[in-house]
Amino acid sequence: MASEVQPDMVSNEEMNGSSNLMDFLDEPLPDVGTYEDFHTIDWLREKSRDTDRHRKITHKSKESIWEFIKSLLDAWSGWVVMLLIGLLAGTLAGVIDLAVDWMTDLKEGVCLSAFWYSHEQCCWTSNETTFDDRDKCPQWQKWSELMMGRAEGAGAYLLNYFLYVSWALSFSFLAVSLVRVFAPYACGSGIPEIKTILSGFIIRGYL
Repeated sequence: MASEVQPDMVSNEEMNGSSNLMDFLDEPLPDVGTYEDFHTIDWLREKSRDTDRHRKITHKSKESIWEFIKSLLDAWSGWVVMLLIGLLAGTLAGVIDLAVDWMTDLKEGVCLSAFWYSHEQCCWTSNETTFDDRDKCPQWQKWSELMMGRAEGAGAYLLNYFLYVSWALSFSFLAVSLVRVFAPYACGSGIPEIKTILSGFIIRGYL
């Protein structure tokens, strides 16, 4: 009997612990407005609450130096967040641009010296090419050259075509899988949803 009761007690404790965690996560944060999903933000109420918050911060800033420093941090927090977002967006844009070039050229061939180089980057590092022949370097080889030892002929053409289509289908399947598993909302352009969210409509889990 004890062995039968103990698992039930453990499962009940686990359920209570998980429910307590969910209740804690659902509790509203202080000075932060919370809304249900698919509801619209009350801008007048949020403006009033933000005005009260700034009034409290300004009043406390006169009490001590530490509170004054905290008020300065609060005043500059918006600019700091925008700066970090700009730097992160620029970094991600650069990484995406390099990845797109590499994945595009990977459908045609590979760089033998460093497989993560695109065609252009691979020939940049070569000392055996001139500016006029910057797209032709021994380090970059098409798939037919790598597998068959030649770049011309019907067999080489068919192999390059087959691998080009295979890589394209693989990348498409990878993109679809990532969207389906991690970000179902990303199946469309997202522009109408972003406009809706910026206007104050709550769509949880979209961003």
